Amino acid sequence: MDDSLEKKLLLNLKKGDAGAFEIIFFKYNQRLFNFCFRFFSSKEEAGDLVQRVFISLWEQRDMLDPERPVSSYLYGIARNLVYQEFRKSVFKEALNRKIIKEVEISEDSGYREIFFDELKEVLAALIEQLPGRQKEIYKLSREEGLSYTEIASRLGISENTVDTQLRRALSFLREKYSNLYR
Repeated sequence: MDDSLEKKLLLNLKKGDAGAFEIIFFKYNQRLFNFCFRFFSSKEEAGDLVQRVFISLWEQRDMLDPERPVSSYLYGIARNLVYQEFRKSVFKEALNRKIIKEVEISEDSGYREIFFDELKEVLAALIEQLPGRQKEIYKLSREEGLSYTEIASRLGISENTVDTQLRRALSFLREKYSNLYR
């Protein structure tokens, strides 16, 4: 795609032209998927991330500069989302290490069961403290294993809303959990 056509597409996208968005989507969808798939173990995770990239592009279309290549926007968004996902996984690993460390305090399997049961109860209590929509989205995502797309469809909301609400729920749980074990 030459520069003048890309500039025209970006100008039209800024105006909310769905056709311009569709052309950009079809041109970059597979490339972004390949980029994201390098970082994730499943096609579903990579696909979800690509959807979030295009949702973000659409939502930020007013701020696009037609002088910049659309690929720089798309890959920039993708890099940021990959980074966010890595930060989440680092938190999960740290939490798992903390749990393992606590369990290693005692080799008694009875203690382990009690510890994990208590941990589950604490987490369940924290989840119950979440506001209604956050709790619902958290349970659909983490307990039922639904993707952002499936949750959005089931609840009749946008995937961006799912992402925002889930991030808020996880932030709340992280904060409350870390305060319990300081």
